[in-house]
Amino acid sequence: MDNLSAEVGRFCMYTYIVFYSRYGNTARMAEAIAEGVGEVNDIQAELAYVRDTFTPAKIIEADEGWKTSKDLLEARFPAFELDKMKEADALIMGSPTRFGNMAAPLKNVWDMAANLWMEGSLIDKIGAAFTCAGSLHGGQETTLLSMYLPMIHQGMLIAGVPYSEQKLLSTTGGGTPYGPSATVGAMADQPPDETELAIARTLGERVARLTLALKS
Repeated sequence: MDNLSAEVGRFCMYTYIVFYSRYGNTARMAEAIAEGVGEVNDIQAELAYVRDTFTPAKIIEADEGWKTSKDLLEARFPAFELDKMKEADALIMGSPTRFGNMAAPLKNVWDMAANLWMEGSLIDKIGAAFTCAGSLHGGQETTLLSMYLPMIHQGMLIAGVPYSEQKLLSTTGGGTPYGPSATVGAMADQPPDETELAIARTLGERVARLTLALKS
């Protein structure tokens, strides 16, 4: 049965949700997006947590919340694999804001993807993005756009969140037409609220449906 399951899984369409998260908020958004993908038949979601190979261990050790979150995330989510970007039918990437830009671990994913560009492996695949920030105007939209730039160079098709999702008009929750976002506080101690998670689910479902339509 294990061999049969592996064989079936190999031919099932899937969305690869690749994210970096420091305190777990971006990870929670990734899970909500996966829930949205799961609302659509014939396509699955696979999550991958990008490990931080840049920050010196002594800095992480000095921040108890960061260290605890890192250990929990590494135990819970599989590590990112470059080959799975090539195999996936769609790609959704998430990062906390870093001065209006994606975090270094996620940027490194694209820095490793030169061969995929040379092969044209990602051309015409659906791409989308999501983020978290400490404040209401903490660079959410520019961070989302920073994640789209490599996707455009790779020939991908960008999917945002249309205003048919009424929660985009909420005055209490986050989210933009560029992609889901959450405002988590300066200390990252305010987890994404239900409005923000609902917008994330909407994106996951939309990417899944677009992918199925494109493949058919």
